[in-house]
Amino acid sequence: MYAKKLGVGFIVHAFASFGVYILSFRPSLQYYGASFIMFEASTIFLNMNWWMDKLGMTGSRLQLYNACTLLFLYLSVRLIFGVYMSYHLFADLSANGSSMPIALRYFYRVANYSIILLSYYWFYLMIAAVRKRFAPSKAAKATKTE
Repeated sequence: MYAKKLGVGFIVHAFASFGVYILSFRPSLQYYGASFIMFEASTIFLNMNWWMDKLGMTGSRLQLYNACTLLFLYLSVRLIFGVYMSYHLFADLSANGSSMPIALRYFYRVANYSIILLSYYWFYLMIAAVRKRFAPSKAAKATKTE
């Protein structure tokens, strides 16, 4: 039921994130834990957006400012900083990977690629949602053309 409601991407994200954080208790790659937990910096703004919808503030200026902040943080933290840190993670896995089991190295890679791809897809969906929510009304468009 959860997958039908929110999509398979959330299930993949949950398993990948849970696996990476549980496996981080092994004494390897712990440095990256703090970097990747920063991915959640935009979550508070996503939650605020949801609450504004529930409180009848959909389309308000406050929600527009919140959406802009959410998109900026998501872009800068998940997509730019996240890809940068992923590059360094993969470099460390290649350089020092022989000290850990091969299954663990591949799990880190697959999990990270999955989360990065999902992040780009979700960013696209967020932009589409903002454009839909804050699109000019047909009446405003009609008066603008006249």
